[in-house]
Amino acid sequence: MSNAITYIMATTDKIVALFLTFSFLTISCNQNQDSKFEFKQWHKSANRSPLSSTIYPYLEWNQAMNIKLGLTEKNAEFDFQYYHHPVNAIIFTKSPKNENYEIALKLSKDKTEVIDISFLKLKSVTE
Repeated sequence: MSNAITYIMATTDKIVALFLTFSFLTISCNQNQDSKFEFKQWHKSANRSPLSSTIYPYLEWNQAMNIKLGLTEKNAEFDFQYYHHPVNAIIFTKSPKNENYEIALKLSKDKTEVIDISFLKLKSVTE
């Protein structure tokens, strides 16, 4: 009887440890995901006129999430629209949760490479 209780307690401890590890990893992954959508101080927004929202590229969510540091305009599937901004290019996207985002791409001095990314959640593209 004593061996059975010891076995059950050891098994229970392993299950609890596994559950805590899984919980920790889930929370850590969610924090990393949330921190990805960070607003940076250098982010200069586009004009909020309806015309402005048609000047800048709109990307599907999956495409926007594939933008990485080091991306060059040559390798991008869109133009770096930075003409009205001395610091960054702008794109718009909509999340699977139907949330609108303006994404600013900080470009290298020669305007050919993404060196930082900033996210701004919007009520609408013409907010």
